[in-house]
Amino acid sequence: MTVFWPYICLAILCILLVWLSVVDLRTGYLPDPLQAALAVSGLIIAIVGSPVGVSWVSGLAGAAVNGGIFWALRWLVTRMKGREAMGLGDVKLVAAGGLWLGPWGLAYIMAAGGLLTLLGAGIVGLVTRKPVWQGEMPLGPGLAVGILGTFVAALLHISWLNLTPISPG
Repeated sequence: MTVFWPYICLAILCILLVWLSVVDLRTGYLPDPLQAALAVSGLIIAIVGSPVGVSWVSGLAGAAVNGGIFWALRWLVTRMKGREAMGLGDVKLVAAGGLWLGPWGLAYIMAAGGLLTLLGAGIVGLVTRKPVWQGEMPLGPGLAVGILGTFVAALLHISWLNLTPISPG
């Protein structure tokens, strides 16, 4: 791999996540074509050689685990609230993030995504003095920052972040 490979991967991830975030903030939707581009690019990068050490097997496991957990969370909260709690676009975004980060990145994505979404909605609510997105908070931008931040932390080899499974021994 070239010395520029990590920067190329980061640029692809950043462009797609910013694009998705802008669309979600403006419309409340995360479009499937952009989600597909994020997923396909993540899988290709995992196959070619992820700069954060995520193999294609780990990437596929991340998509399945992350998507499954988020779908179950969506189902549970929807049942508890009696109405749709989160869009399927958020589930797809977290699944696509799994292709980039593997299953070990989910906790970081969820923590950053939840905190940043609440913080952003609170700031916007204070500034505009009205609720965000007709009483709903778009979760996509917070999740996007969580995915991007986790990827950057892994690129920087932050000591507490390990996206590869620990081998027995």
